[in-house]
Amino acid sequence: MGCGIYKIFNKINGKTYIGSSLNLQNRKYKHFWMLSSNSHDNQYLQNSFNKYGEEFFDFEIIEECNKNQLIYRENFYILQYKSNNLNYGYNLAMVNEFRRNTYNLEVKISLSKYNLIKNNNFSKFSFTNIQTSEIFIFESLVEGANYLISNGFSSGQPKHVRQKISSALRGKKINNGKLNNGSIRKTLYGHKFEIINN
Repeated sequence: MGCGIYKIFNKINGKTYIGSSLNLQNRKYKHFWMLSSNSHDNQYLQNSFNKYGEEFFDFEIIEECNKNQLIYRENFYILQYKSNNLNYGYNLAMVNEFRRNTYNLEVKISLSKYNLIKNNNFSKFSFTNIQTSEIFIFESLVEGANYLISNGFSSGQPKHVRQKISSALRGKKINNGKLNNGSIRKTLYGHKFEIINN
């Protein structure tokens, strides 16, 4: 097996994972070794593998191509199989020219919810508008940041807004541009905030 695009197919639920590799045989071995040892970095694929078992997953080469076509062809098949939609597949993202993942909004929200629980044992937080006293409850940093940006409370990049929310909720110091090491925020973007423990 050479260089090309492959899919891992779940024969029970029809979901697909699309990938690419310079060495398809080695990639197949690595995927199934990680899945069998419960150490795969794609938690959605891992959970499904744990649920159904290896006998219900097929590895299939879709197309052999040269290495400078890998990213384009991988993204082509991710879109064709809709495998970056969690209803149809296990891909968490498209791939860009730097081999970095480009996540869609659905995946960003799911990962954000998962990481909130994993990293600090809370699954919800609230923002209370200081001027109107309206309370908004969010289950992910992505949703919270999108609310602040879309309602004009911040003009920052979504990634930076998410980082500030995360630091504020965890009581970490946020650099406020002064020479000191920053301060722990009590309010954020015109809102008071609070962790909601379930």
